[in-house]
Amino acid sequence: MRCGGMRVRIAALVLLCGGLFGCTTVHDFVYGPPTTFIVFFPANSAELTPDAAAIVKTAAVAIRRQHPKTVDIAAGVAAGGNMEMSAPRFAAVRKLLIDDGVDEDSIARSAIPDPKLDTGPARQRVEIRLLAKGA
Repeated sequence: MRCGGMRVRIAALVLLCGGLFGCTTVHDFVYGPPTTFIVFFPANSAELTPDAAAIVKTAAVAIRRQHPKTVDIAAGVAAGGNMEMSAPRFAAVRKLLIDDGVDEDSIARSAIPDPKLDTGPARQRVEIRLLAKGA
């Protein structure tokens, strides 16, 4: 019977924590909210898949909550990828962020700096980075 009482206490603690921290995840509570979101595209395409669009929308929510000074969209490809897809992928991510309420003046573009990720889907990515909190 004692085990049942412990379960009730644990359940109460979980509910209390949920009330105190709202929708914050354990990861967010321990490490802070994410500041980088990685969006993968199909090979030779600049169209956002439903999963990729969901990641961009999640990034938009984080941007509206965290108010970073700059939202850096790192678009490009690692060695061996298709550089022609860089600009349209950047544009697709930028448009969806703006459509989801992100201030277009806060958006900047950069290149993906890590050439080690040069195989498979890693070539077909865009990274959304939240840089420094704004006022």
